[in-house]
Parts: sequence; C-alpha cells; structure tokens
Amino acid sequence: MLRRLLTLLLALALTALTALMAPARAAMFNRPCSDPVVFRGAAVNALVLPWRADGGSAALQAASRQASSLAHLQLLMGMLPLGSVGAVDLVAEPGGVCDVDEVLARVSRGGESAGRLARGQAVLALWGRLFEQDGELFVQTYLRFSRQGEAGLMPETLALTWGGAELKAGLPMQALAFAPRRIRLDDLARIDAASRNALRVRAAPYADSPGVEIGSSPRQSFPYSVTEQRGDWLKLAPMRAGLPQGWVKARSGDEVPDWSLSRWLPELDYAEAVAGWLRLQVGGMSEAERVRMARDVEAGLARYEAAVPLEAAPAAWGLAAALRGHLAWARGDRAAAAALFAAARERLPASAAAANLAAVSALSGVPAGPDSAQRLGRGLLGGLALAPEDAMLRANLAALYRIYADKPGWSPFGATELAERQQVLRSAR
Repeated sequence: MLRRLLTLLLALALTALTALMAPARAAMFNRPCSDPVVFRGAAVNALVLPWRADGGSAALQAASRQASSLAHLQLLMGMLPLGSVGAVDLVAEPGGVCDVDEVLARVSRGGESAGRLARGQAVLALWGRLFEQDGELFVQTYLRFSRQGEAGLMPETLALTWGGAELKAGLPMQALAFAPRRIRLDDLARIDAASRNALRVRAAPYADSPGVEIGSSPRQSFPYSVTEQRGDWLKLAPMRAGLPQGWVKARSGDEVPDWSLSRWLPELDYAEAVAGWLRLQVGGMSEAERVRMARDVEAGLARYEAAVPLEAAPAAWGLAAALRGHLAWARGDRAAAAALFAAARERLPASAAAANLAAVSALSGVPAGPDSAQRLGRGLLGGLALAPEDAMLRANLAALYRIYADKPGWSPFGATELAERQQVLRSAR
C-alpha cells in the first residue's frame, strides 16, 4: 500500500485502457510485471521495475517499496520536460518476481500491437535491490535502454563510409549495474515527507501558489494529461471528473529539489540523462529543443560524475563519455566525438565495443591511406582479441581486408596471409 500511495502522488497515471489508446503528452500508471505495456505514441517509455529486498525484515521490505516508488516518481518528473514520454510502474504479483529480460521481451515483440513498442520508440528500464550488510543498508541500481527496430530492440550504432567501405560501431554497452551505495531508512522517510509536501497541483505556475495533493487513495487511478507548459511548469488536466487540476513543477537542468532521491542515489540523475539522450535519438524536435535537451543530458551526467568518482564507477563514466560522443557526432563535431570515444575506450579497457567505436570514429576526416588503414586494423584486432564473437568488429575487419585486397600497397600482409585471414573471418561467422 505504501508503494502505490507514493506513486499516486505524481498523479499522471493512466489506466491500462488509456495507455493503449492515443497517449497524452506525458502519462504514467501501474501495471503487473507479467503484462507490461508501453504508451503507443510516447517517444520514450520508462519501465520502473520493483526494487528487490534481499532479506526478510519488515523494515527492508518497506524500504524497497519506498525506494521503488520514489525512483519512479523522480524519473518521470525528470522526464516530463522531454515531451512525449510515458512511465509505467511495474508491480510484482504476490509470490512473483519481475524479470527485466521477460519484461523487455514482451514490450518489444514484433509488430505494432497495442501496448507494444513501435519501430523507433525508445525504452528505458530501471530497477534495483536493497540488502543489509554488517548492520548497514545498501541499495544497488540497474539500468537498460534501447530503441525498437523492425523485429525487436536494436543496438545504437553510428556509421562511417571510409575507403569505399561502410564501417559501423555501437555503444560500449546499453546496460549498467551501478555500484552499491549506503542509504539510511531515515533518509528515505525524509524524502517521502518532502515529496508529499512539494508535489502538489497548484492554481498557478508559481511555487507560492495554493496547492492540493492530487490524491491519497491507493485503490484509485488518477488519470491526467499535460496540456500546457510554461518553462518548468506543466499544466495537468484531469481525465475524470472530481479530480484537482492545475500546475506542477517539473525538474530540469541543474536543479536538485530537497525531495529528490538523487541526493542519495545519483544513479537516478544518470537515468534521466539517458532518457534525454534517447529522446534525442528518436528525433522529431526543433533545433532549439535539441540544444536544450542536449544541455540537460550533459547536466544529468555531470551531476552523477560530481557525486561518484571515476575510480568507483569506470563503466558509468565510460558509457557517459560515449553518450556525449554520440551527441557531438550528431551535431557534426567529429573531432570532439572521436576524443570522447577515445576516453570511453580508456575507461573501458576490457570492452571490445569501446575499442571498435574508438577505432572507427578516429577515421572521420582522415584521408584513406596505408597509415590510417593500418591504425584501423590495429584497433580492430585489439578489440577482436577481447571478443572474437563480436559481429560488428568482424564485419569491419572483413571490410578492411577487402580494402587491402583491392589496394595491396596499403596492406601489412602478403597476399597469402591476407587470404588466410579472410578465410578465418568467414569461417568464424
């Protein structure tokens, strides 16, 4: 009951029927993990799975429900300025568990049936666990994200035509397991109290305007749509008679309100940044909106990095560098992108995908020739040594070997050795 009560404080929940129809600009509701759905027209959908309590104490179980609800609450408040978003708070059925692989498989099934991802839509899954160790409470957060392709979720890639061949590279990863962090039960209680006080529907878009709580019954759904925006303020219109209407203030930029769970769990800032990055990949925005959104993505990543040092989170820092690199690539600043991808490679020395991304992006603007071709080859072979099964790396290396075959003067290998290497690659498919 506590979890549902906290979730209803935001009051952007829609019923399942509404979710399957044309969505509002932003919307939220609850759904069992066994039957997840997404909003058909939302560019980015967030699926918040329950935080699992690794332990049987009543306090730990209550804390896990509280953490899940507050994470859901904050994530949607951070996503609201993105426009065209939906958030689903997934609830485990009695005796059941929420498996992220099953949830994502259900919403990404082929076709565009109701409640499933359409091609181009993005999804972000967030969940976690709480556990006790040596008398202290820890929370660990997990994140996955992707966009829908023709028949399922697809990797995020960039392409470069170089030397007459098309080379492709993906992100180093699209899933993160953040390091466990200490958290106190009284911290969660304070956040709960502050959020109840702050998240009110107000008569006017001002903090000192009179406000009322949206609802307090855990047995009711409170459907709203967002009809107007003034800066960070969003106007909610109830979709059922008798509910309060008015304005709520969405979080944006560097603002960290007192009720924000990210003060204790900066991984939520990271998740908001990833949601903004996904929104940029989906597109359909004006240039001014893209600039603002890219700035907010950077702000979210920077907040996380200010709270968690590189040595404590090399994977998160490495992926952040790659996300920034994609933004630079998209705006045409290829030199900055290559430098960021190289930084990701340094932070993720065991990642074949990071090696591939750094090697491919470094070619942008570089004339094709024997020196650059052989640098590419060294980079690709270094990545392939880490993951011989990486299909994208193998395809790039095969393309390079075809260039060597056409231009023997570029190749460091003789004709016989090159033919043997090509045969090995073909046999490994």
